[in-house]
Amino acid sequence: MKRAFTLAEVLITLAVIGVVAALTLPGLIQNHNEKAWSTAKDLWEKKLTETVRRMNTDGVMTGHDSTEDFMDTFKQYMKVIKTCDNNDINKCYSPKVVTTGSNEEPMEVETDSLTSASSMGLKDWETNTNTMSFVVADGTTVIMAYQPECPYADPIEDTGSQVSCMGYMVDVNGKKGPNRVGKDIQLSSGVAFSTCDNPIGDMCWSTDFAATRAINTCEGSEYEDMEEYHQSPYCDNNYWAGAKLTCQEKNMTLPTRAQLAQLASELYVDNSGNDITFAEDTSRTGLQLRDQYKQIYPITFGHPYWSSEELNASYAHYRTFGTTTSSWYGSDKAGIYYRAICISN
Repeated sequence: MKRAFTLAEVLITLAVIGVVAALTLPGLIQNHNEKAWSTAKDLWEKKLTETVRRMNTDGVMTGHDSTEDFMDTFKQYMKVIKTCDNNDINKCYSPKVVTTGSNEEPMEVETDSLTSASSMGLKDWETNTNTMSFVVADGTTVIMAYQPECPYADPIEDTGSQVSCMGYMVDVNGKKGPNRVGKDIQLSSGVAFSTCDNPIGDMCWSTDFAATRAINTCEGSEYEDMEEYHQSPYCDNNYWAGAKLTCQEKNMTLPTRAQLAQLASELYVDNSGNDITFAEDTSRTGLQLRDQYKQIYPITFGHPYWSSEELNASYAHYRTFGTTTSSWYGSDKAGIYYRAICISN
């Protein structure tokens, strides 16, 4: 008589196979992904090196005044299907990537803050050139900054070193995960990130934002227990409090009047190009922006910025930043037409 497997034996066998698959498949998939990413990175480097070699040979690698100007030429040598300026980075690139900071702990970077060479860690460049993002025909996405003052030798003999004229972050599988440096994302030499979105002088600032978040401390609201905001009579439209809380959530603070004055000192010179020192109660006209801020604005000029200091329960101090003026005032905390910027503790 022929014997067959019982149902129980079949189920046990399938269960064992399932357990083995569950233990081994993730590793196999990870190994496959690692190889695919490595191959794609090598392909990108070869493609970029060849592009640079051809541009060098044609004498068009240098002499560009901006990243936008460089990209107009670059697109003639590499098949780029979409470009996005530094105000729309995320239309071509993933909104967030994971990398490591100076302490080697994983750190999440919001890519819409990578609007300049300095924000990408290229602080030794002699210009604060802006960035652009773009998509290559094979789906590779890139954030790139061009160095207008890049070194350049003979276009025939020196066929590869001009890669140093570009700082970039490339994602070899586009917006797909894991969006992690060392996995699908590769950085060019010199590019490094910190928790500082916006370094200005020796201060670390966040990206600025419109202060349109109102804190409601009325009875029954989620913020009713926040005593520091109860002093305002405007429980349901305290925009100053909303800005202050947003900075706290970034592990930063809304700046004091003195810190906003220090920011003004970093941004401006007088009409003769001389340094200016602002005190917290200084207002001045007849200013001009420092050269590095004439094209890459670190804040939105023409707007008032909240300080953390109050005049009374209803009013708080703020400073305005124009292209030729900077002044300090006080305003109702219910004012909605304000902006804010946070500073590291």
